[in-house]
Amino acid sequence: MPGHIEHLYVHIPFCPAKCDYCAFVTHIGSLKLVEPYLAALCREAELRHRQRSGGPFKTLYFGGGTPSMLAPEQLWSLIQHVEAVMGLSSSCEITVECHPATVSLPKLLGCRNAGVNRLSFGAESLDDGELAALGRTHRSADVARAVDQARAAGFTDIALDLMYGIPQQTLESWRNTLERVIQMEVTHLSLYPLSIEPKTVFAKRKWRFGLDVPEDESVVAMYELACGVLRDAGYEHYEVANWAKPGHRCLHNLAYWRNAEFHGLGTGAHAYLHPYRTENDTHTGSYIKRVLAGMDPVTVSEQVDVHTRAEETMMLGLRLLRDGPDLGAVERDLGRHPLEQLKDEIGPLIDAGLISLTADRLVLRETAVPVANEVWERLLLSRLPARGSTFATPVM
Repeated sequence: MPGHIEHLYVHIPFCPAKCDYCAFVTHIGSLKLVEPYLAALCREAELRHRQRSGGPFKTLYFGGGTPSMLAPEQLWSLIQHVEAVMGLSSSCEITVECHPATVSLPKLLGCRNAGVNRLSFGAESLDDGELAALGRTHRSADVARAVDQARAAGFTDIALDLMYGIPQQTLESWRNTLERVIQMEVTHLSLYPLSIEPKTVFAKRKWRFGLDVPEDESVVAMYELACGVLRDAGYEHYEVANWAKPGHRCLHNLAYWRNAEFHGLGTGAHAYLHPYRTENDTHTGSYIKRVLAGMDPVTVSEQVDVHTRAEETMMLGLRLLRDGPDLGAVERDLGRHPLEQLKDEIGPLIDAGLISLTADRLVLRETAVPVANEVWERLLLSRLPARGSTFATPVM
């Protein structure tokens, strides 16, 4: 029996420029496609509701791209359409990702009036030299101004994304960024080590000329510094890359890590409607044409069996440093308790200080995050038989 879908992601691909490290689905250049794209989003919402009804949603997340390039009236129209077609709960968390240089007090007031109650700014750094090295088009003063304006507009849920291990960065410049962010009193922080993805400017530069980035040991030191500084400032490290003040965890992303089902609308948007994970057409123009012609924009569909779902629940849940995975859900899919099957692996990991086990909760230790991939690999369930099967289904 399909579960109730409570989460919706909407992709807004438009961006003022492509950052040197970015591998996301974006559309750079003319904004003449914005209006037809918004029309296609509304049409897809109707299509998805007919295929599998969802809502009222508890979370609605506008990601990108740069959703803050939309006018508040356009956001209002989208939110109103989603509410009319699919439904929004009265306490729905509505997040909009923002580029610091694309907002103003009037725009943020308009967003607030449209129903948005959470903002996530892509700050990346508060060092102007590092921002230039990343190919960002804003500067640190833009971040400070944007946060002040968000607060003046009435927002009490303000998040920042930061990166570490980036060109020109030192432990001291990283400390300065963290201390300045703490002074801004934002409620949520996402900290990501630089990952050089294929086909990005950074990947091409590294292949042709080399890329001067901090050594792995320095990146680990930056992570450890952040843990200490943010702990002292009252932030809870609740997920591998996320810290929040009490009561300000990101509910939408928590749904991902708890392996909940979700709808996804827009260019390149992913969705999980069990038993299928899907991805939409990644070309903005093609997506618009397909949807407005009455066609389904899904171009990739993968069926998820119960064993794979158990594996995903386990691995995603291990990202939650306080809660851990839902072991009951894993047991229901496997027909046996995962701790019984992994007892030979768990003991050495506990002894090494990489995980902890209390009652029925298995969690990754904060100090183990730099080697999390190795820990997760040790805890893979792919060799365990699922309920009703003789052999494990390999995870691809």
